[in-house]
Amino acid sequence: MTKYEDLIKSLKQGKLLPLYLFFGEEEFLVQEAVDLIISKAVDPGARDFNFNTVYCKGSSGNEIVNLAQTFPFMSERRLVIAKEIEALKAGDLEELVTYLKSPSPTTCLVMISNQLKYEKKAVISAVEANGAAVRFYALLDGEMLGWIDRWARQRGLAIQRDAAQYVWQTLGNDLQAISNELEKTAIYIKVRKNITYDDVKAVVGDFRDYTPFDLAAALGAKNREKAFLILSRLVQEGAAPVGLLGSIAWNFRRLMQVKAMEFAGTGLDEGMKKLRPPVIFHQAAAFKEQVRSYSLAELEMAFEVLLNADKAMKSSGIGGRLVLERMIMRLCGV
Repeated sequence: MTKYEDLIKSLKQGKLLPLYLFFGEEEFLVQEAVDLIISKAVDPGARDFNFNTVYCKGSSGNEIVNLAQTFPFMSERRLVIAKEIEALKAGDLEELVTYLKSPSPTTCLVMISNQLKYEKKAVISAVEANGAAVRFYALLDGEMLGWIDRWARQRGLAIQRDAAQYVWQTLGNDLQAISNELEKTAIYIKVRKNITYDDVKAVVGDFRDYTPFDLAAALGAKNREKAFLILSRLVQEGAAPVGLLGSIAWNFRRLMQVKAMEFAGTGLDEGMKKLRPPVIFHQAAAFKEQVRSYSLAELEMAFEVLLNADKAMKSSGIGGRLVLERMIMRLCGV
């Protein structure tokens, strides 16, 4: 399986393969790769003759193969994009696989699946023999600031770290939303090349909706700044501190369960499968990061912190928000 970073590097160097298979949970990155292929493979002057997009749900394998075997007109290469490849029936898929084993050298065929994990081994094997199969994973929290920085550099801009941090904390991991807001920010700064905190604050605003589970996840990842931001927003929206504490405790119980199974020799992935309810697929990477953030001893200490916070809320005169803020500092190692 080809890595996303290697794919992008190869495409930017103008190295086009006859076959690509794209699938995964990050649709924005898939579209980014497709746009890059279009820019490299299609001659704008002959676009109407050499570029086809088909949806497999309403097409046959024979139609896709015929398009792929058609010679380019007044151009070096033609491009065929086949979307929803998982919708092909068995007979159509078999016909397509025959082509994949011996693809036309003058066609670039890009197949896209909406599935998070495409498992047709015959297709994957044929593509990997003559092209590249790429799974597009959702970016982890720790990768977001780097992605925002690269977005800016690719456009000849620079973004200050506090500005990038604000964009991420406000918009979350939604790459499409981040890209849209950064595009607007680039227009806002006009001829300047450096994006500041004040720039993104003026353009992006402050509108992300958080849930108690976002707070629990931030604490699970030991992200103190994000946890304080989410806590502040939730309290402003009227969330009850005792309810927030309950969500946090629920998440830490799940972390403890998996960590204990891992300590006993069960693999991390297997341990996550045994949770009831199991971790949702698109949240799996973030949950793994949380599990790895804590040792078993630290998780045991975390429950003592949570218990003390619960007692403080019920028996002391300290406000619930202050109790949670102290808890955040303890859990995040401050």
